[in-house]
Amino acid sequence: MRKNKLKGVLGLPLIAVLLFTTMTACMGSGGKENAGSGSNEPGTVNETGTGEMKPVTVSFLNAWNGGGAGFPQDQENNPVAQRIREKTGVTLKMESITTSEVEKLNTIFASGTVPDIVNAPFWSTTGGEGQVIKKAAMEGQLLDLTPYLDKYPNVKRLVTTGIAKDFNEFDLNGPDFEGKTYLIPTETPDGTPESIHNWNYGLFARGDILKALNVKAEDIDTQEELYDLLVKIRDGGFKDIAGKPVIPAGTMWNGWDYGQFLAGWTDYNISDYREVDGKLIHWTQSKDHEERLLYMRKLLSEGLFDLEAFSNTSTTANEKLTTGKLAVFGAQPMLPELSKTLYKTNPEMQYELLGPMKNKRGEIRTQVEKPGRSGFPVLFLSASIKDPDAALRYIDYVNSEEGRLLAYFGIEGTHYTLENGIPQWIPEVKKQFDENPDLKRDAGLNYLPGRFIGAFSDSVTWPTPEDKKTQWQKLEESFSAKMPIKIIDKVSASYLAREWPKYQEFIDKTSSLNFEDEFKKALFAGTEEEALKVLHEIQEKFRAAGVEEMAEFVAQKAAERDDVGF
Repeated sequence: MRKNKLKGVLGLPLIAVLLFTTMTACMGSGGKENAGSGSNEPGTVNETGTGEMKPVTVSFLNAWNGGGAGFPQDQENNPVAQRIREKTGVTLKMESITTSEVEKLNTIFASGTVPDIVNAPFWSTTGGEGQVIKKAAMEGQLLDLTPYLDKYPNVKRLVTTGIAKDFNEFDLNGPDFEGKTYLIPTETPDGTPESIHNWNYGLFARGDILKALNVKAEDIDTQEELYDLLVKIRDGGFKDIAGKPVIPAGTMWNGWDYGQFLAGWTDYNISDYREVDGKLIHWTQSKDHEERLLYMRKLLSEGLFDLEAFSNTSTTANEKLTTGKLAVFGAQPMLPELSKTLYKTNPEMQYELLGPMKNKRGEIRTQVEKPGRSGFPVLFLSASIKDPDAALRYIDYVNSEEGRLLAYFGIEGTHYTLENGIPQWIPEVKKQFDENPDLKRDAGLNYLPGRFIGAFSDSVTWPTPEDKKTQWQKLEESFSAKMPIKIIDKVSASYLAREWPKYQEFIDKTSSLNFEDEFKKALFAGTEEEALKVLHEIQEKFRAAGVEEMAEFVAQKAAERDDVGF
């Protein structure tokens, strides 16, 4: 019935009605914000006992380079934000970054200007962002959430579900945290294998170029075939949408993910250790790095790879991507960006998945996971937050059954209807969103799932009927079918190293070493000899720090167990 009313209100088109609804949804008489009726509906705030909600503004930092792309233009008055405010009394004031995540985290902790809520990468506690976050927790800059968990069951579920056992023990709730909970995982699965998200990393080539070269995407699956393809592209005179020469190959910002061009030297690994000729070695000591280095140098020196790839900002990288300037790129499929730009103006340029690429053993490069996720984005609260209950109320609500429906589908009757418990877009709304994804973003339907929601899989909970899938969903699924996730139910050998008596000494000695940065430096060295020298020097520094002794220790510990994976 609501659907029919929407189509007839004032004779306005649907989008006009949606905008009208956005402006008035939370307004009562006199233009004041309607605080609700004081009902006992789950998630409704009634702090004063009079039906009036206490309004609270909570600051939020999305500490991911380029992460602000999903923010609605109007942060406070989009339909989703308004409904959350009705239910919780909380308004979110959002900030994002376009710089280094580690740099931003160091800055806020050093200056003591930690926003109320922060979402940031947390891949481990021994390096990168995770190490910075752990240090801040130990220094008392993060709020201990333990006393609040029983009060907020959805938050409690986030910190206990869809997390790999070893990662939970050693990182998320490591011994140094002394039983205190500081971090709330997001983007975690619901605990079932079906809910593990397939990111579909790979190499993607412009379809029109492949067609012109009479090349089948699936036939390009080795390093040699990839090189030959890039040479043909370089010499083929292909143009981007502006009529300018294409770049044969490249990446998104900061070189992400040039590793896709080196699939030939990739195995299925869940640890930092490799078995080579019956001996365990640390990944930094692999001889494969020489071949990887020389291969990438060849691509760069022959004009086959973007010289700016490792310094691209998100803006520059997106411009190259959405104008078709990159003939081949390595990353995720980038459908959110491409579906509303290049694929609308030049559908013939749609990128196709190469291969999938194979390693030397003939295995395709694909995503490796444990039953639970190891490493994920996390939320944490500032220790100086004035109203922790407001922040946790917000997080708890959007992770409720009702809140998740709101986060993914918006307002029932305005954006979607429920059919047999499955949300379905109202056809007119879906058409508008498909034609202009920015409308969906500005309705508030992009920013919550990737930043606040965890222990959940929308595709498992709300499977999309085949006849209602968008062409982009079908395309994404076609990639997943070619690159199925490989699940290894083992304890990563990397955690065993933490028992080594000299482990902290090793960490201290190597904390200033950055293998990847040195590898990138070697890519641009003047000669091959100089490049190999840079590589060998960084490997030697790890050896001097004791990496070989550490690998021997790990091998001994692994031999004592039957559940260790490398």
